[in-house]
Amino acid sequence: MQRVLALQFDRDDPPGYLEEIMRDHGLACQAVCVEDEPVPDPAAFEALLLMGGPQHVGRDTYAYLDDSVTAIHRAIDRDVPVLGLCLGGQLLAYAMGAQVKRHTSTPIGFYPVQLTDEGRSDPLFAGLPGYQLVFHWHEDTFDLPEGAVQLATNEATENQVFRYGRRAYGTQYHIELTPEMLDSWLSDPPFRQEIIRWIGEDGANRVLQEGRQLYPLYREHTRIMFENFLRIARLIS
Repeated sequence: MQRVLALQFDRDDPPGYLEEIMRDHGLACQAVCVEDEPVPDPAAFEALLLMGGPQHVGRDTYAYLDDSVTAIHRAIDRDVPVLGLCLGGQLLAYAMGAQVKRHTSTPIGFYPVQLTDEGRSDPLFAGLPGYQLVFHWHEDTFDLPEGAVQLATNEATENQVFRYGRRAYGTQYHIELTPEMLDSWLSDPPFRQEIIRWIGEDGANRVLQEGRQLYPLYREHTRIMFENFLRIARLIS
């Protein structure tokens, strides 16, 4: 069975919906919690996923972040397809020499991101209607690595998606959320305090209501985009 490696930086942010999609296609996903386990060699896998987390790339010093950057370099050197989500996208940008920095705001909730001209023609977004509905929760943002191509943007964050080389993609958003994960995030006391801090006392309820209304479209757009990534990785046809 073809395997995908997912580096997990927080126990509350597993591959989630992406793992469901992979199971639908008979693909195995090995999720590794890098705080507890060594980072495997991505060259032994067919694709590499980099999940989200609360760490601050370039400011937090954890050995597993350094090991993850090494794994990213090895994946790109071996032409292993890479998809980084939120923290994972920041790690990919950082590994390729770009700056990761504190954002001027903290977007939390469901937002559309608009595809650039390059994004509209990139196979990652084939079948999407010029935009993607995604979930944001990030305090940091990344500059584009030298030679990278910007694929998506919006008013909240200029650099939403980039491609580096042929098959390495970094996003500033989440596509892995299931309804259960969203409920867990919104009910976790430290997370709730962050929501109150950034979007107000009623923020969690507003995001939950958004989720009930928008999750079907979010799910549809996620499946289109992630199945495109699996095709780019030659894991499905």
